[in-house]
Amino acid sequence: MSTIRQPLSTLLAAVALAVFAGCATTESAPDGMALKPGQGLLAMKIISNTSARLSYQEYSKETSFGSRFAENMLGPKGAILVKPGDKYWVLPVDAGEYMWSKIEMGNLFANLHTSNRFRVKPNTITYIGDVRVSLNVRRIQLAVRDGEPGMQDHLNQAYPTYMKSMGFEKVMAEMRH
Repeated sequence: MSTIRQPLSTLLAAVALAVFAGCATTESAPDGMALKPGQGLLAMKIISNTSARLSYQEYSKETSFGSRFAENMLGPKGAILVKPGDKYWVLPVDAGEYMWSKIEMGNLFANLHTSNRFRVKPNTITYIGDVRVSLNVRRIQLAVRDGEPGMQDHLNQAYPTYMKSMGFEKVMAEMRH
């Protein structure tokens, strides 16, 4: 009987590792940290009235049960742990098109696939807007507004090395409701 339990426990440990390996959260980059080839910086300010986990994936025009299941099992491309209040984020990301894929707040969640899109350009600080995350009477809301002057001030103060060595471009996240 113990010979059956050993492979089963090994299999369960491997599945757990695969599930949690994709759950890495992203932190803001320190100023001047070397980027990998083909990466850019995703810049945004997140304004929230609640704690949440905001996940993103490569952009896809269509969503399916399979794509959502894969994200749940393998994890998203990246995730941001949002806390109540305002916070600037500057994240190293491979250049490409992305979408917010899921937002989780306690026992509430919303799949966001295909409702939005944002782009990150290589060797560029790409500002996608000020992202508002809110929870009101069990209703999750995600919105974007232009706060470029505040972002420019923040980057000049906190990220002078990047601001001198990289281009800055505003490419507002597209939101479809």
